[in-house]
Amino acid sequence: MAAIHTTTSSILSSFLPRLSTASMSNASRFTTLYSKQLSLPIIPSLAFAIPSAIHLNVPGLLEGIRESILRAVPKKKTSHMKKRTRQMAGKGLKDVTALNKCSACGHLKRAHLLCPYCVAELKDMFKGKTGKAVETAKIDKGADA
Repeated sequence: MAAIHTTTSSILSSFLPRLSTASMSNASRFTTLYSKQLSLPIIPSLAFAIPSAIHLNVPGLLEGIRESILRAVPKKKTSHMKKRTRQMAGKGLKDVTALNKCSACGHLKRAHLLCPYCVAELKDMFKGKTGKAVETAKIDKGADA
């Protein structure tokens, strides 16, 4: 029963260890500035206070976040054209402007590269075929089919 009849100063000093009996007149001001006193029971020296101005309404914040997440969901499937446009933006083929005329055959070719027509003729020549022999071979294959 003796524990029930404790004084106000002992109750405040148990919850607010920073208060002393000399500063009891400032207790009301102190309690309005600091609404909550958090302390670790193992290490009481690490106690800190949360000002009442920072009092957060956690359920209200969670409700607002939940609504914003639900509204941020896409309503319809993105079309193939829109996906391709978004993914390939700025990656299109560039026009080739550096074209020259081949000095051997006269076909157009890219600058600083070999002419594909001349290269094909050289490949055929190294394989032992000439231009006329290739044409006759194509005609013979067409007649067999």
